[in-house]
Amino acid sequence: FAFAFGVDVGSIRLDIVPTSPTMTKQPLVVFIHLDLGIGGAESLVLNLAKATLPASSDPHENSATNEESSGTISIYTTHCSPTHCYDEVKPPNGPLYPFVNVCGSWIPRKLFFGGTALCSALRMLYLTYRAMKDNPQADVFVIDVLPTGVPYLVNYCNARAGVLFYCHFPDQLLTMDTVNGEQGSSGYGNSSNGSLMIRLLKHLKRLYRGILDKTEEITMSYSDLVVVNSLFTRAQVEKTFPTLFLPRDDDRDDESYGERIKVLYPAIESSLSRERANNGTDETTMNKPRTGPIVSLNRFERKKNVALLLHSYDLLLDKSSEGDLTVKLPPLIIAGGYDPMNVENVEHLSELRALADSILSRHNLQLSKVYSPSSDKDATISATTQKSASIEFHLSISNAKRKKFLSSASVWCYTPHREHFGIVPLESMDAAVPVVAIRSGGPMETIVDGVTGILVDYEPIVAGQEKQSATVCGFADAIAKLISHPKQTAEMGQRGKERVHEIFGMETFRNQWWELLDEAQARGRKRHDRACASYPSLAFSALRSLREMFIVFLFVAALTWTLTRCGILEDGYGLIGTLKVHYRR
Repeated sequence: FAFAFGVDVGSIRLDIVPTSPTMTKQPLVVFIHLDLGIGGAESLVLNLAKATLPASSDPHENSATNEESSGTISIYTTHCSPTHCYDEVKPPNGPLYPFVNVCGSWIPRKLFFGGTALCSALRMLYLTYRAMKDNPQADVFVIDVLPTGVPYLVNYCNARAGVLFYCHFPDQLLTMDTVNGEQGSSGYGNSSNGSLMIRLLKHLKRLYRGILDKTEEITMSYSDLVVVNSLFTRAQVEKTFPTLFLPRDDDRDDESYGERIKVLYPAIESSLSRERANNGTDETTMNKPRTGPIVSLNRFERKKNVALLLHSYDLLLDKSSEGDLTVKLPPLIIAGGYDPMNVENVEHLSELRALADSILSRHNLQLSKVYSPSSDKDATISATTQKSASIEFHLSISNAKRKKFLSSASVWCYTPHREHFGIVPLESMDAAVPVVAIRSGGPMETIVDGVTGILVDYEPIVAGQEKQSATVCGFADAIAKLISHPKQTAEMGQRGKERVHEIFGMETFRNQWWELLDEAQARGRKRHDRACASYPSLAFSALRSLREMFIVFLFVAALTWTLTRCGILEDGYGLIGTLKVHYRR
């Protein structure tokens, strides 16, 4: 692949320049991310980029730390839509927009028969090639989502830069047949059912996924450092890729079990930090009861389990009409990243709206409304002033609208099951809004049950029996408890804000990130120098080439003699001569 595009890696492979063992001054860190849309992975990558740049804009941070821990960045992606991206990279005024390089958008997302994962792997490989070609002197390459390009940097180019792979979650556990690694109802099914063609296609799909899954483990193992977003994800990586936790062959004496796998929690700039910077004037730090809407923020994907919240809201409407609620039921807002080019986003929004309309019509309420990014101002006014029960969908919200929701929401609901980490609960807790979430995955590490939010046990929901589901009832009860006791809810929100500042703030995040960058570069240099030291001498290479040429000569001579004896070659002509004669004829 590299030779096809004319990569010159000779200077990179033999570039052994004595340098200090620690991170160089103003290092260049190159980020490689597949699609720069709206989601938790994108939010994390942008935070990593901001943590790498000088933090002089944050006056409350230690100036000495800012001077020592700052570098330059470059971000490579295959897709960044101006209408479906975070404000940080939105043209023309996004602070990170000048660092974004869009390459490989011509590579299809999928083939006519599917093959989305294969196309994603090829796109990532091309991105890695372009990033290496444009930045041969980079100090650290940071790759996430797919590790396809890691062996190209480490093995083929023998890059002196450290190669850090951030694993949000094993890709093979994110297939449409599972819910974050847990087998769902849409799995492969029983291969003995159906026609012969269907069974054959299922076996081919298993083979196709098996090859991709094995490739994921092999390519990830080339990384100098693997970073994950939670202890839950680390356990899943260990279960899925056990070989990653074993020391590499060259490091068996220096490396212990699992030493290359680190945990770096995603972070946000905490409101307490902003309050300190603004002399206590931050609007989200006031400990006062909330009476605003119930809010959910997720991408419009089926695995996000947003239908659970709609069924819970249906139960709350029943309780409200029967007089079991002591307060007026606030409106429900379902917001999140929406890409019109993503088929699942389009289909799932339609499914959710149909479910919402059926619920509202049963209670004689106005049908749901959908607000696109173009109607941002009117949608924000409607969402924050609406007091009666209703359901609204807000697509690809801006930072301004997100901030407005955080400042007005009474309860924040997070519905994914086995979520890897979940940045949204941090944002809501930081805004002093308690969170109701599923008791599984990352939220168990971020939310303290009964202290900063409420965790609800999960069990699969049976179609047609949604109101009898323990999970649906648990979610409805938790929401009812929070909106019925605003004073206790406000105290819970304050405790959540303090927890975010102490554990998940940007200051802690920045310090941990720079420790990982230092370690990644040190490991990269060690690996590079060891590989260069193992190169054979010029004399040995010449002797080996002569030996190989002699073996080829003997093989051609033996083949020519055999073909001549069999009468296949004409007398007086060798193998090449005979081919030339046939070519002329």
